[in-house]
Amino acid sequence: MSHLRVGLFMLEILEKLSSKLQPFRKLTYIVAVLLIAVIVAQVLQTSLPTQSTDPTAMLSFVGLIWLLLFNILLSLFHNLPKNDEVSQGVFTRAKIKLQRSLYHLLALLFIGLTLVIVFLSVRMLRI
Repeated sequence: MSHLRVGLFMLEILEKLSSKLQPFRKLTYIVAVLLIAVIVAQVLQTSLPTQSTDPTAMLSFVGLIWLLLFNILLSLFHNLPKNDEVSQGVFTRAKIKLQRSLYHLLALLFIGLTLVIVFLSVRMLRI
């Protein structure tokens, strides 16, 4: 029963975080375009044999991965179905339970993906 409480708590945290960060969604698109431009410029610049390697493209790539994860958070968890068991019928409650269990699975995948990206960021930046 305690793992159910942890799952509910996890969904509540992700939902609150997503709704509080929604105003930054458009900003993430602008920053993503800028990072892609930096990566493309760096790739075009390093295709010339006289240029040395610069860590700017790698940092931009890591930033782009983090922005993608941030957008996943904003897209998935901003509109969770409410768990209201009093005012609805049996089938509606079952549908909401199924939807929320799928959100639990997505939350676990999101947390796993976050850990993988943290690991890859550390490895890519050699910290």
